[in-house]
Amino acid sequence: MNELARKKRALEHSRRVNAGDLEAIIALYAPDAVVEDPVGLPPITGHDALRAHYELLLASRVHEETTEPVAGQDAEHALLQVTSVMDYLPSGPLYAERGWLKAPDAPRTARIQRAATLAIRMDPSGLIRSLKSYWGTSDLTVLG
Repeated sequence: MNELARKKRALEHSRRVNAGDLEAIIALYAPDAVVEDPVGLPPITGHDALRAHYELLLASRVHEETTEPVAGQDAEHALLQVTSVMDYLPSGPLYAERGWLKAPDAPRTARIQRAATLAIRMDPSGLIRSLKSYWGTSDLTVLG
């Protein structure tokens, strides 16, 4: 894939997340793809595990805003800055349990904003081989 194609594929990932299309998201990944979200937690490997991960994310009504991707000169990588806004439920209590954020007073109506940089490695056919999501506790904000 050339640089422009990799950039478009990175943006397509966010478009499919915003569309809430679970199977279309999974179709972007190689069968043995590895996702670290966030980097530092154990990796998520394979379509079944990715499906469970994205089902939870989509259940939170996530919406992503992106910047223009940056392509690596290695013919594999693209970087994408993403700001996501999602419902506190269902994932927020896990974030609070881990000490990543303070639980809101009204969890049913609260939203979370998360800033992240995605490092996406693709194979020549355009399938995602790995996605590393870099974000920390300072990148999380509870809204409402």
